[in-house]
This record gives sequence, structure tokens and C-alpha cells, in this order.
Amino acid sequence: MSLSLLARRQAGGHPMRTLLTVGAATVAIFLFCFLRSIVTSLDAAVEASASNRIITGSAVSLFQSLPSAYMGQIEAIEGVESVSRFTWFGGRYQSEENFFAQFGCDPETLMQQYPELLLPDAQKRAWVRDRRGAIIGQGLADQYGWKIGDTIPLIGTIYPRVDGSDWEFTVCGIYRSAKPNLDEVTMYFHWEYMDRVLEEGGSYGPRGTSVFVVKLADGFTGEEVSTAIDAYYSGGPQRTRTQTEAAFQAGFVSMLGNLPTFLGMLGTAVLIAILFGVVNTMTIAARERVRSMGILKSLGFPNRIPVRLYLMESTGIVLLGGGLGMLLANLTQDPLRAAFGTYIPVYHVTQDTYVMAALICIAIGFAAGAWPAWRASRLRAAESIRRGV
Repeated sequence: MSLSLLARRQAGGHPMRTLLTVGAATVAIFLFCFLRSIVTSLDAAVEASASNRIITGSAVSLFQSLPSAYMGQIEAIEGVESVSRFTWFGGRYQSEENFFAQFGCDPETLMQQYPELLLPDAQKRAWVRDRRGAIIGQGLADQYGWKIGDTIPLIGTIYPRVDGSDWEFTVCGIYRSAKPNLDEVTMYFHWEYMDRVLEEGGSYGPRGTSVFVVKLADGFTGEEVSTAIDAYYSGGPQRTRTQTEAAFQAGFVSMLGNLPTFLGMLGTAVLIAILFGVVNTMTIAARERVRSMGILKSLGFPNRIPVRLYLMESTGIVLLGGGLGMLLANLTQDPLRAAFGTYIPVYHVTQDTYVMAALICIAIGFAAGAWPAWRASRLRAAESIRRGV
């Protein structure tokens, strides 16, 4: 009989206890993958930011709009290849609960600045032609069942219509993202359409734009162009703050405060709890098997055999539970991404997280089986049999 088969039979001797331990390991490893993936997803959006894009906003606050006339002035600064206006719209779909990000922008410039935005050429042309047109991410299309040609009515909050009606946008394209810095739960529409309605008095709201996205020309760095832009407006009429796209993304992550640290501490606590749980299971099992270990030793088996049996049993239990936990983490990615919505739109479990979870399972298994294995190796055959009677 092989040691692995004997270890499985030992674990199956108390099926309920083993099942509960496997279940606890499943929950613990799932929570570890889930909590760590929140942090890694937020970090991935920052790390994937383009080095040739910078963001210019108001030095006062992101809620303070910049004059649209700044666009031509920024384009004239050395090192700037293109500029696109980005205005946060803040509309709601049908009710206050249905919220997702919407930006007024310059379509042709947006698509030139963001090569990671994947959109078929026919849909690009349709969007550029239709001034009331919009493109939406695949995540939004899946969530609300929208398709090309549908009309999306939005309730204006920052920009309410004067007559109380909804804003209406036509879906001209559904984009996918090639990088985690660009999510798939956002809608982009023509900035000029919104601005024209404001100019004609059809809507209330601030004129101008929230930020300018600036693409750098070859040979220029974000630091030098950012300094030049901010120096140009240092005397007003409204001062600017320009930063790299990575710094801009990191600013949103920093709004979460110490959440990444808290999640890391919570994940560590979960793993420590499952370690104690498995140690308790293996200690009880070791006490029940004193006589059987004595019989093995009396038959001439060396001390390393009980050691291997306990380590194989504890590691096998944790690996089984951990494997189920990782499977659960993988299967719940899409539902969790939809549940997070615009808060963590790029939530996903990385391969590094799976590898780390597997190594943690092995470490917990060895740590939990080490104490009873060591005690079993120290017992003498006659003493073991006598104590087990």
C-alpha cells in the first residue's frame, strides 16, 4: 500500500471533520484571492498607464472646469502632439441607482490617443459622423443589454435639461479594452454636442471641460511638458495642475485611504485562522492514531514514515480546499466585476495570485502537520501501543 493511499484513508476515517476542514480552507483561500485581487486590480490600472499621456486639470479641484479655450493654447506648447477635452457628465440611467461613468470628449482625438481602445473601423466612422452618437464598453453592453443602434436616455444631474427631459444618445459602437488602465464600463460621447446644447440654453451646467488629455510628441517627457503647461497658466486666468496618467490614476486609488493595507491585514488574519484550524485537526488526528503509529514502528517502519503520513495528509487537505477556493475565485470574476461596477471595473485574479495561493496552501499544510509529525517520530513502538490501548 502506498503512503499516499494510506494518507487518504486516514483523512477519510473521519469524513465530517475532514470535510469541514476542507471547507474552511476553501473559504480562506477564496477570501485571500478575492482580497488580494482588489489590490492588484487597482495597482494594475496605475501600472498600465501610458507614459506618453498627461492630464491637465484645475489646480483648485477636479470639480472646477477649465475654459475650453485652453485647448488651442495647450496644443501650441512645444512637446504636445494632441489634446482632447474630457468632461465628466454624471448622468443616471432611468434611476439614481443606475450609475456609470460618462465622458464628453473629442472622438477622433480620443481614438488616436488611446490605441488600447479597440473599436471596429465601421463603428469609428459611425461615431464620428453622428453628433449624438456614443460608444460604450462591452461591460455596459452586457450589463444593460444594449446593442448598436439603441438609444440611451440619461437623466442629467450636473447638466439637467431645461425642459426636464432626458439626454438621448445613440449607441454607435461597443469597444473592448486591451489594457487594464481603460475599463469597459464607460460611455464616451461628443463633447461638442453637450456644449452646443448648453450654448443654446437647452441645459444648465458649467461650461468648459473637466480635464484635458494631452498626448506627448516623440522625444518629450511628461515632466517637462507638464511643467511648461502649468508655467503658462501660472498667472491665470485659471491655474492648472498637470500630471502623468499614472499619477492621475494613483490619485483615485489614494482616495481609498488605507484600504489596500486593511485588506492585506484581513487576508493575513484569514490565513492565520485556517492555519490554526488545520493544526487543531491534525493534532486531534495524531492523538487518535498513536496505536497505529506504534504498530507501524513495531513492524520495522522507520520514523520518517509517520512524518510523511502526517505531512501528506495535512498538505493534501489544505491543497484540496485551496484548489476549490481558487476555482471559486476564478468562477466569480465576472459576477464580482459586474457587482463592483465603476468602483473596480477591471477586477480580475492574476496568475501570480493563484501561484501565491498554492504556495500558501503548501506552507500551511506543512506547518500544520509538522507538530504531530514530530511527536509521532519521537514515540517508541512499545509506548505507542501501550498508550493507544
